[in-house]
Amino acid sequence: MKKTILLTILSLFAIASVFKKASANNHRIIEKYIQLQGNQILDESNNTLIPYSKQGYTLHLPSSNPIATIIMLSGSALDTTRRIDEFEIIKPALERNIAVLCVSTGKVIEFLFTDKDIDTIDKLSGSALKKHHLLDKPKFLIGMSLGGTMALRYSEYALLNKSQFGFKADAIAICDAPLDMVRMWHEQQQAIENNYHPNAVGEARWVLHFLKKHLGGSPEESMDAYIKYSPFVYSDESRSKIELYKNIPIRMYHEPDIKWWVENRAKDYNTINSIDLAGFYNYLRQAGNTQVELITSYNKRKGYKDGSSPHTWTIVDNENLLDWFSEKIY
Repeated sequence: MKKTILLTILSLFAIASVFKKASANNHRIIEKYIQLQGNQILDESNNTLIPYSKQGYTLHLPSSNPIATIIMLSGSALDTTRRIDEFEIIKPALERNIAVLCVSTGKVIEFLFTDKDIDTIDKLSGSALKKHHLLDKPKFLIGMSLGGTMALRYSEYALLNKSQFGFKADAIAICDAPLDMVRMWHEQQQAIENNYHPNAVGEARWVLHFLKKHLGGSPEESMDAYIKYSPFVYSDESRSKIELYKNIPIRMYHEPDIKWWVENRAKDYNTINSIDLAGFYNYLRQAGNTQVELITSYNKRKGYKDGSSPHTWTIVDNENLLDWFSEKIY
C-alpha cells in the first residue's frame, strides 16, 4: 500500500526538481533551500509517512535585465534528475527575457490549507523577488494540478491584501487543477467504492484524509470550510469567490479525454478536474471577466497514442502561453 500511494503521488501531482547548472544560454541560476525535518502523515493510523523535502526556491535569471517573472508553485522541489514537463517553459521564457521562479514549501503534498501555509509561499517568493528587484515588474503565476490550486490560493491571499510584500499576480495559468473540494471529496469516495485501479484508490485514501483533517470532516459536516478553502465550489449559491477573481486574466488548460479516464481509472465527467475548470470559467464570464480563457485540447498531450494520461502539462503550448503573458507586460 505504501508503495502504491507513493507512486500515485508522483504520477498525479508534479514534483518539481531543480537544475543545478546553467543552460546553454548561460543564464544565472540562484538556489536557496533548507532541508525540512519530519514527515507528512497520509492516513489516520499514522502508518504511512512521506519525509519532508527541501523548502526554498530556484530562480532562473536571463542574461539581461528581466522584464517579468513567471512563478511556479509546487510542494516539493526535490534535487533529482527527473525532468518535469512544466520546466519546458523555462528556456523559451528566458529567451524572452522573462525570469522563472520555482518555489517549494518542502511538502510532497501541498494544499495550502491555511494562511500560515500561504505565508511560507509569500515569504519565499517575495524575498526572492525583492532581492533581485523583480517585485515591481509583472508577475505571472502558473501551476499544474494541485500547483494550479496553489496558484489561485496564493492569488486570493494577495488580493485580500495579506501579502507582506504587496504581491499581486498580473495573470494566472493553470493546467487540470482541482478547484472544487466538495466535488473532489465525492470523487475520492467513488474511487474507493469502484476499487478499479490501485493508483486511484491510493490517491483517494490520502486525499480524503487530508480534507477531513484540515477542513473539519466531510462537506456535509463542514461545508463552510470547504467553500472558504476552495477557489470554486459549484454548489456555493453565493458564488463567493467569483467576485474576487473577476478582474484577473486567467487561463485554464485541460484535455478531457473521457474515454481514457473511464477505461483507465473508472472516472467520468463528474470525477475529473475538467468540470471544475468549466464551471469556474462559466461563472467568471457571467461575472464580467473578459480575460478568462478555457483552453480545451483533444489528443494534444505527449504520448496520447501510447495511452498516456491527459493529466499533464504537455497539453500547454508554452510559446503561445508566453505570447499571452507578454501581452500583459506594461
